[in-house]
Amino acid sequence: MKFTDTAPTLPRPTGPPPWLGKLAPDATLEGAVLKRAVHGKDNILALISHARTLYEFQDYTYYGHWGSQFFVESYRASVNGVPVECSVIVHMNDAGEADSLLIHHYPLDAALEFSRLMGEKFGDQFDDLYLTAAQADAVAKASNK
Repeated sequence: MKFTDTAPTLPRPTGPPPWLGKLAPDATLEGAVLKRAVHGKDNILALISHARTLYEFQDYTYYGHWGSQFFVESYRASVNGVPVECSVIVHMNDAGEADSLLIHHYPLDAALEFSRLMGEKFGDQFDDLYLTAAQADAVAKASNK
């Protein structure tokens, strides 16, 4: 049984996640679909604003604060018809700002599709941040049994 199958689906939150409006100027984003970390509030906002449009739906299984320093999201979604599961962990600093984000997409075929679509949008702006279509295809081919 998959991790997100163990929890009931929650009502969809209205609006963006609360941490998004509290990004620290020097925040860092890391994720399974990224080749390297992303630094800076403006860069992170640009990427997340577009990424949110790629989901055909989001069914949340967890959405809320975890203690005083973390915000956690877990959801099922679909990107370009490919089922994806996502976990988001956000660290809140002592000033109440989101200073570190970790976003994990899985399974591999979903992470590759997400990275490919983001690369098509931001390839020139963010250099070598996402896999190219050829790179994603090569990884997918290499991972098939």
